[in-house]
Amino acid sequence: MPLTRRQLGRLAAAGLAGSLLGPRTRAASAQERCFLFLYSAGGWDPTYVFTPVGSGSICDVESDTTTTELNGVRFVDSEARPSVRSFFETWGDRACVINGLEVRSVAHERCRQMLLTGSGELGRADWPTRLATATGSTLALPHLVVAGPVYPGSYAASVVRVGDDGQLVALADGTALAASDVPVSVPSTTSMAAQEAFLRKRLTVTTGDTQRDTFLAGYTAALDQRARLAEITSLDLTMSDLGCERDIVGDATAALDAFALGASRTAMLRYDGWCAEGWDTHKDIGRQSVNFEDLFGYLGGILSAVEERGLSDRVTVVVLSEMGRAPQLNAWGGKDHWTFTSCMLLGAGVRGGQVIGGIDDAASGIPIDLATGEPGDTALVPDHLGATLLALADQDPDRKSTRLNSSHTVISYAVFCLKK
Repeated sequence: MPLTRRQLGRLAAAGLAGSLLGPRTRAASAQERCFLFLYSAGGWDPTYVFTPVGSGSICDVESDTTTTELNGVRFVDSEARPSVRSFFETWGDRACVINGLEVRSVAHERCRQMLLTGSGELGRADWPTRLATATGSTLALPHLVVAGPVYPGSYAASVVRVGDDGQLVALADGTALAASDVPVSVPSTTSMAAQEAFLRKRLTVTTGDTQRDTFLAGYTAALDQRARLAEITSLDLTMSDLGCERDIVGDATAALDAFALGASRTAMLRYDGWCAEGWDTHKDIGRQSVNFEDLFGYLGGILSAVEERGLSDRVTVVVLSEMGRAPQLNAWGGKDHWTFTSCMLLGAGVRGGQVIGGIDDAASGIPIDLATGEPGDTALVPDHLGATLLALADQDPDRKSTRLNSSHTVISYAVFCLKK
């Protein structure tokens, strides 16, 4: 009988998850590392948690806060956000915060693309897709998009969307055909076998027709992937919600189970703020506080689920938002878009208990020394984040992957946040 998500979780909690992954006598290598991305849509205000500001700053910030350091992480502490304090008390030694990351735009879509690909170039794959494709085509769901943005570039075959209503499950088990408004006649097993045999035979024929060869190779890979999908019947991708918002820990659990079963290497989740009200707070900036309190509650649950499944040495969690908020309030008590943001890396391979970068009194990113993470002369941009992620996966970014489209300058290799 296939395992449900809850059954798999109970096995993991009982220390039996290793049997699903094979015998484990050593720590996972970087090549085995999996990446869970949690994207906060709309643009958060880092001054609510990640970037304490001094008295000389031009930033409008909330009152009744203090600057606290726990487990090496310095953050903005408030009685209104107990989940933030609790998170850093429990998990701060596994967290690396990166501040002052410049996305060089204030348009949502452009910022998303810059942050996730390091470039505005069309066709450039995002970091999760690149990390997933490095493992080859043996995974059933290489990059699993539970919800959130994706830029597959030329690797669309490696990106699999679950769908807001869990459409992937229906497609995989065939029940989507029954729900079709148009009558569908499914070819017989004999007919499908003959068709596949014909195409596979043609694939072996030497030909100068590159386009045909490419098509046949892609078709064969799709058939192989379909067969692998049929084998992961124990994976529960049923989506759930908490009334007014998605169950983010539930979404994460689905992704973690895919990692544990060897079905995926990367996954993308999307968090739309408390009760799905979003982070794009042009009005009522105080909603940012509620969102952060909600988010860090979820983060604690996600890291607990990672630990319960015995995946602490395999899973790196990446928490990010496409932009920041302007330093000063507008006429509606909100803050408009800002080009500097923060992100956070957690878990496997991460040298935790540290904060990289910051913002100055004008709310601009402070340049750093890439070798040490201390203040220096290099402005942080998304390519530095990407290079760090690739290094966590034991991949070397090539020169193209670290080239800024706007200035055509090569970015130095980033090694901050990595365990030595």
